[in-house]
Amino acid sequence: MTSRLSSIESKLTFYVLSFSIVLGVLFSAAQIGFDYTAESRRYHELTAQLLERQSGPAALTLYNYDSSSMKSILDSLLMNPAVVASVIVENDTGFEQRSGLSKRELSDTANSFYYRAHDVELLEPAIYSKNSRVIGYLIVWSDERLTRQGFERRAGITLLLDVLRNIALAVVLILVFRARLTSPLKRLMERLMAIDPRQPISAPLVVEGSLRNSELDDLAHKMNDVLRAMEGEISQRQQAETRVRQLNEQLEEKVKARTQALNDSNSQLQSSLDELQRTQDLLLQAQRMASLGHLAAGMAHEINNPIAVVYSNIATLSEYLTELIALADQYRTAEGGIADKALAQALIQMRTAIDLDFVRDDAPDLVRTSKQSLERVRNIVSELRTFAISENQQKETASLDELMQQAMAEQNISQRDDLRVYSHLQQLPLVPCIPEQVRLVFNNILHNAADAMPSGGTVEIAGDMQDEWVAIMVKDSGTGMNEEDLSCAINPFFTRKEIGQGTGLGLTVAYNVMVNHGGELLIDSSPGKGTVVTLRFPRH
Repeated sequence: MTSRLSSIESKLTFYVLSFSIVLGVLFSAAQIGFDYTAESRRYHELTAQLLERQSGPAALTLYNYDSSSMKSILDSLLMNPAVVASVIVENDTGFEQRSGLSKRELSDTANSFYYRAHDVELLEPAIYSKNSRVIGYLIVWSDERLTRQGFERRAGITLLLDVLRNIALAVVLILVFRARLTSPLKRLMERLMAIDPRQPISAPLVVEGSLRNSELDDLAHKMNDVLRAMEGEISQRQQAETRVRQLNEQLEEKVKARTQALNDSNSQLQSSLDELQRTQDLLLQAQRMASLGHLAAGMAHEINNPIAVVYSNIATLSEYLTELIALADQYRTAEGGIADKALAQALIQMRTAIDLDFVRDDAPDLVRTSKQSLERVRNIVSELRTFAISENQQKETASLDELMQQAMAEQNISQRDDLRVYSHLQQLPLVPCIPEQVRLVFNNILHNAADAMPSGGTVEIAGDMQDEWVAIMVKDSGTGMNEEDLSCAINPFFTRKEIGQGTGLGLTVAYNVMVNHGGELLIDSSPGKGTVVTLRFPRH
């Protein structure tokens, strides 16, 4: 919808007022300039005539050096309001008689711009000489401001009256245009905009009386013809659609009638196939789960038993070492009290031979690293158990956002100053899963992302909801993987980390957990551009 400021009526009003004011000011300025020029020319002509009349008496008084007469002539010239100074100057001797402003006042820089001199030659009187010799000059100075006195006020009034006259004319023109042109156009446009596309000719366009028999009337007749044609096309289209709809309904009824028998016969077969397929899938899944479960349980049992023994023995050995080192320290303290020098020397040599100080410092480290290695073996065994979901583990609906927050807290990934983590999972729905295993998947993915950025970087976590899936994307800005590493990423015990830094089971465990949940794990990576791991969980 056109705004009021950009409508034809508003533009026409603006143009009429603008051009009326501008043209009024221009014509008034031209008239004032012409009057000013005529007024100045008339004043100069009158001044010249006055000087010409006074040139004869002034020449006679100058020839006779009649100072009083010259003073009278000069004072009479000052009676003109615009004349500010007058002087009679003799040509040969430089004698002068002055009245009005002095030379210094006339040369005042502040006002000299406005002073203008008018002069006339004084000829030797004819009664004294037959030669028309110039004996001097009669000069008057007029103030241009005084010659224009009152003219500015008259010019301002003239300009104001002309502008007001043009504005009044413009207002009249605008009212006429609105009544005879723009208002009928606006009403015609409103009727055109109100036309119903489904029934275009229900309200034919009619031009108002002021614009009839004009180009707009021809346009309205043409628009009515177009609208009638549109209504005919719409009617034909509706009839065709109705016919097509009827044919489709008849065809659908025939197809339904002919396929009903086939559907009835296929339904039992499809039900049987579906039931057989479900039974087969369940059997295969049960067999695979049972095999993997037995394998994981057997390995865990066979490995955990010796690990438990070794772990217990190391703990006991640690206590023994602590007690032996304490006993050795007491012997060392008691060496000073042994009277037998040979026995004391032998003890010293024995302590030096076994390097007791080194044993004291190295033994706790050996015990600690042994415990760490055993813990790593325990973790490997624990991860192997995730290769199959136990029948005792029941799925429950859980929030992926909460599980991700727990995994981030366990990994302490937000505690690193060189890592920036952005997570956007708040709007995701609950999904059926085993929370402990999903949290283990998140832990492994976040751990790999942090390891891929030893110098810091960015981890972005986002979610996406589809019809049947809920996807979690974890993107890091780390080193990335080449095609060879990417093809082996989920293989058990595959890792590019240094020895002791990783087991190579993180992605393998994550992949198996996602498969056991009926989901997917996708990896997209390239060297130097980071890695994106996508986890897709079924919504039902």
